[in-house]
Amino acid sequence: MHEYYSSSSLALTTPVYSEANLHELEQSLLKCIGQYPGIRYRELLRKTDSSNGVLSYHLAHLERSEHIRVDRKKGVTRYYPIHISSQVSKIIGHIKHPTSRQVLSFLVQNGPCRLDELVQLTNKAPSTLSWHIKRLLESGVIERKLCVSSTDSNRTFKTKCYDVTNRSLVLDVILNFKESFVDHVINNYSEIVDML
Repeated sequence: MHEYYSSSSLALTTPVYSEANLHELEQSLLKCIGQYPGIRYRELLRKTDSSNGVLSYHLAHLERSEHIRVDRKKGVTRYYPIHISSQVSKIIGHIKHPTSRQVLSFLVQNGPCRLDELVQLTNKAPSTLSWHIKRLLESGVIERKLCVSSTDSNRTFKTKCYDVTNRSLVLDVILNFKESFVDHVINNYSEIVDML
């Protein structure tokens, strides 16, 4: 049986496992995945200094024995502690991208806003921002609403706005998430490519 402790409602801290019959590498993997939820395979290779085959074997064993949850999407595989909900793992996956993180942070702080406001905030092309918003909408992290806006002549009209679906959960994840070194490097590289 698993026993977890947490100082946060999300349990983004390292879980404590009462199972002592795990291989030493598996215990190390659990600790690493607990410290960096959503970590990618390549970074686990680097952090554990394991060979590809050995790491694959032990990760598969941890997944089969339900110690970890694996999220596989279009060329990206992320590993999560079993106690982190799928909704929290979706949010973590999004905040690993600086643009999505900016959008979510802005929506949490300011409430619903229009696409043009988000474009101005992020300094990204509308097409780039639309791609991030589409992904956030598809995963259910944000929702599209109709908002009332007014013009200079005090006329009101309805326009499309975006807002987070669960403000307190998104805020909690943003505040408690630790970015790994490789995530930081990838994000810096992405920003350089975007500027070209």
